[in-house]
Amino acid sequence: MAVRIDVEAFRDSIPTAVGETAARLLTDGGVGELESAGGGVQALVRDHDATFQPWVGIVDRIFTGDCDCGTTGDDLCAHAVATALTAFHAGATFSGAATPPGAAPVTPEHARYLQAVQRLSPRQLTDLVAGHAIRDRLFATLLLSEAGMLNADTSGLAHFRTAVEDASTVTTSSRWQISDVETAGHHLAAEVEILCAHPATPAALDLVEEAIVVWDDLSGHLRDAYHITRTEPQEIAEPLVGAHRNLCERLDLTSDEIAQRLNRLLERCHYDTVDVDIYADLLTEHAVGMAGTAGC
Repeated sequence: MAVRIDVEAFRDSIPTAVGETAARLLTDGGVGELESAGGGVQALVRDHDATFQPWVGIVDRIFTGDCDCGTTGDDLCAHAVATALTAFHAGATFSGAATPPGAAPVTPEHARYLQAVQRLSPRQLTDLVAGHAIRDRLFATLLLSEAGMLNADTSGLAHFRTAVEDASTVTTSSRWQISDVETAGHHLAAEVEILCAHPATPAALDLVEEAIVVWDDLSGHLRDAYHITRTEPQEIAEPLVGAHRNLCERLDLTSDEIAQRLNRLLERCHYDTVDVDIYADLLTEHAVGMAGTAGC
């Protein structure tokens, strides 16, 4: 159940020093985009050269904060206060029974990795993360995105375009093998995941549609050689079509626009590559008309 907060009473309860620091953070634009989490709200807050992620919410009927600056519980830090004031101004909804990030249950494997991270010095952790980013493009993209350093550039698009072009020519030589088709497909699936970690753009959506058509054509070879393949066509189709749906949603396309794009895809393909059902919640009034439509 959503709970209404007495904002004035909250302001009056803030210690002067904390309130002054929170006001500075707000004036400097230090509070990033709000996110709902565990029935409360969190945001990245930049304080001089440091960045924190405070969370605020109502726990056991008490407005509570949890910040990685080290301050938790009823005594809110300036980062949590600035986040709370931003949330109040934005009309954010608070649950009456929220769960702070640190209280959420985690798997034993996750807990083990958290314990390992806590044993590292900041320098060790920094070197480890930076080194892994150099070796793994997906991790590097996610890292830059979380740090707010990933702009709508063309780097992800360029890599994915190359993967699509390579896939489109994989069967043009006289010596290609089914394994070449499988390799090209897995490359497409890996690259589309990296592409979707970048900001959504219409150009990315257009290119993913081209990739779907290319893969649909290649999947025919896998279907013909099903007795020797190690990859099911849907193993590649699902991430590609899932990326297409994801981009349609992130770009806020209307149901009419999505239906038009799907119809064009269906016309260009010959196999069951596109599962129209996964678009049902985005198609609204078009969903009934397209239900049961044969995929690409």
